[in-house]
Amino acid sequence: MDKLDLNLLKELMKNSRTPLTQLAKKLKVSREVATYRLERLKKDGIILDFVTEIDIGKLGFVGAAVFVNVKATKQKEFKDFLAKTDFVSWVAELSGIWSFGLSIIGKTNEELDQKFLQIYNKFKEDIIDHRFTLHRKSTFFYEKYFNSQFNQKINQKVIDYKIDKKDKIILRELSKNSRIDSVSLASKIKLTAPAVANRIRKLEKSGQIVKHSIFVDVSKLGLFQYSIFAINKNIDEKEKLMNYLIQNKNISFIAEYVGDPFVEFGLFVKDPYELRERLQEIEENYPNNRVMEVSLFQKEFVSVGPPSCVFE
Repeated sequence: MDKLDLNLLKELMKNSRTPLTQLAKKLKVSREVATYRLERLKKDGIILDFVTEIDIGKLGFVGAAVFVNVKATKQKEFKDFLAKTDFVSWVAELSGIWSFGLSIIGKTNEELDQKFLQIYNKFKEDIIDHRFTLHRKSTFFYEKYFNSQFNQKINQKVIDYKIDKKDKIILRELSKNSRIDSVSLASKIKLTAPAVANRIRKLEKSGQIVKHSIFVDVSKLGLFQYSIFAINKNIDEKEKLMNYLIQNKNISFIAEYVGDPFVEFGLFVKDPYELRERLQEIEENYPNNRVMEVSLFQKEFVSVGPPSCVFE
């Protein structure tokens, strides 16, 4: 990849629905060059998906993070099962304490428990250990992969907007491919393209749609990404730690969990030797912070978009 590829990825990370004509203008290249570079990034497996980040809470759903250790002989079967499961929204193969990390989605905590049991009962002879934790809040900063600083949305006015069946179809299709055009969407719900575009704007302004972005293969960017679990029982310091992580150029996501004192964050580096240095920086700034677990993301193979059960 060269500078043009990286700038194209950066623009798509900001807004993956940006039309090719606008992308070409921002990159100061022809539309044909922008098209060719985009298709090549897809073909080379650098761009895995064009995703729309949706606030599932506004749709009446909650999530849980599950970390699982599975016997080596059953890992392929386990992986294939998760890839086809309609309530799983993200899966990564890990190296470290856990074999896999995944997110499951349901309408209630009880439903989440039942859905996890579907997985557990199918592989109960093969699951060595697991952790099940309810999501409280997750924030993604994947633009930092391309040296872009995360911009917090402060005091952004949110409109009230009650979605209907047609809006759910729009959200479902955008979750599959954020670059789907309004004309194609219009043909699926029997509306005009301008009417679809207007609905998308309302979904964005109401916070139903958080962001249109891309899901990339981090390893092909020459990066190593780790999941770090840290605990800090000092509440005042924890808030400062969160702000520090948000601004830190190497932090790709933060996940907070219900009723648990620990926080998970993604830390990406150019080589494994840099990991120790980055963790030491955090420890020096927050000496009460204790790292509990470190796991390497080997491969993410189900994207961060919501699963199909959200749109039923």
